[in-house]
Amino acid sequence: MIIIWGTRSREVVVGNGSFTCPRCQAQREYVRKRVGTYFTLFFIPLFRIKDHGELIECATCHQKYELSVLDRRPVAGPQAGPIVSEMDRLRATIRRDLEGGMPLQMAQQKLVNEGIHVDSAEHAVTTVAGVGVRTCPSCGLRYISSIERCTSCGATLERRGD
Repeated sequence: MIIIWGTRSREVVVGNGSFTCPRCQAQREYVRKRVGTYFTLFFIPLFRIKDHGELIECATCHQKYELSVLDRRPVAGPQAGPIVSEMDRLRATIRRDLEGGMPLQMAQQKLVNEGIHVDSAEHAVTTVAGVGVRTCPSCGLRYISSIERCTSCGATLERRGD
């Protein structure tokens, strides 16, 4: 009878949570793993013979970090680059779309299509749009104040309250 035995490294999940990923520069989910070398019999890991410690793995980019990354606060300053929150990125995208001539209703629907709740999408778009929204007299679409003509029908926009 032949007995096949050996060792192999193995990562075992021991927890999870959220942290600021240094690579993604955003709040992300992580998986905490214990790494060790296991004794194997017929390629089946039976017990750990050496402990290599624990690590944190970003669930988005899969980069691995030491546990100290959980204590890390984002470093501000020119050497660190900009730290941009997800909300800041969302606002920048909305602003770019609206300044490009996208109606408020379409910007809101775009957010809803991306999985954002209707009320949150409406609040985000109206916050970015600000006051002085212009409305198309022909089709009723609303635009930010810097847009002069409706991108849908070409009509000149009127200033109206929200």
